[in-house]
Amino acid sequence: MSLLKGGSMKKILVVDDEKGLRETVVVALQDRGFETIEADNGAAALDLARAHRPDLIITDVMMDNGNGFLLRELLLEDPKTASIPMILMSGAAQKAGAWESDTDIEYLAKPFSNAQILSAVERKLKH
Repeated sequence: MSLLKGGSMKKILVVDDEKGLRETVVVALQDRGFETIEADNGAAALDLARAHRPDLIITDVMMDNGNGFLLRELLLEDPKTASIPMILMSGAAQKAGAWESDTDIEYLAKPFSNAQILSAVERKLKH
């Protein structure tokens, strides 16, 4: 898989209010050659997504100041951000089928390994 898009690295926005987890994901992505942007809540992530138009957004579901599902809804309302693929991370147990309501989103249950997040990123960026 090429990390290049129009001569530049793929840019990924990582959103999580848990700093340690966010930094772990960012380091794993940077080690693979991705450019990263970070936000610690949904509101900041929305502003960053609009300003930088990342190739992918990896976001926690449960956060203060805008959860992952709300972020997705707001991104879909703007034609400039509606097509950005997303990976949602959650430590909360999900009811059967609840995660499959939006086929454009990949879901990753916490805790996950670096290999799992990198595999999910590669799948989303191939589309």
